[in-house]
Amino acid sequence: MARYLLALLLLANSHAYAADDDDTPNLPPSPLSTEIELGYQSLSGNSDSQSLNTRLGLTYVKNQFRHSGEAKYLLVNKDGEEDKRKGSLELQSDMKINERAYLLGNANYVDDRYGPYFVDFTLATGMGYQLLRRETVLMEVEAGPGYRHQKPNIDEISDDDIVLPETVDELIIRASTKVTWKPVKNIEVNLRLTGIAGNSNSTLESELNLTSSVTEHIAIKISSSQKYNSWVPDGLKKKDSTMTVNLLFKI
Repeated sequence: MARYLLALLLLANSHAYAADDDDTPNLPPSPLSTEIELGYQSLSGNSDSQSLNTRLGLTYVKNQFRHSGEAKYLLVNKDGEEDKRKGSLELQSDMKINERAYLLGNANYVDDRYGPYFVDFTLATGMGYQLLRRETVLMEVEAGPGYRHQKPNIDEISDDDIVLPETVDELIIRASTKVTWKPVKNIEVNLRLTGIAGNSNSTLESELNLTSSVTEHIAIKISSSQKYNSWVPDGLKKKDSTMTVNLLFKI
């Protein structure tokens, strides 16, 4: 697998150098940008496991409106049997009201076949503000009220799950901070912090991404995410961590 990945990167680099020699006219940027990520891992020996994670990201910016969507899918097989299957979808629409402030609506849906919550849905509104806007750095903060619905996966709940055994319907407060930094042309660092406060539980989730472009349309992306829960059952840790390495295709 590593040899195939190395060959792909070398081929992409040669394509990038060839593309620099083309004398193509400068066209206006498209309002729609698309990102596709793909990661795969296979382990064999005492135990066999395969994992596949994918991501599709869409952003559409025109006039004072910005619409974005992100879909993720994770599938894990162990010893020939399905172990995890999780899908998520997040949608957000922003409308600028001046140079730095904007109104927003956010919806987030998680479907986890083997997790403690079979359905986890949040819907929130609020305002956002660009605290920092420079050529290489952008920082945005968001806050507002919302609603959360969680349906427990009774068949899969075990002693090590962070879950309430009944359906949750409650008002929440959602806050988010997003930072984008481009130290050099082919490297981008993204940090996102999202906090959700409710009566049943409060969470703080962080996601740090490092993207290194190989060509204009191909990059390698390393992601690290952590989730902190204010309440967990006795004997469990309040923090969970995940790390992935994916190929990123920009269209």
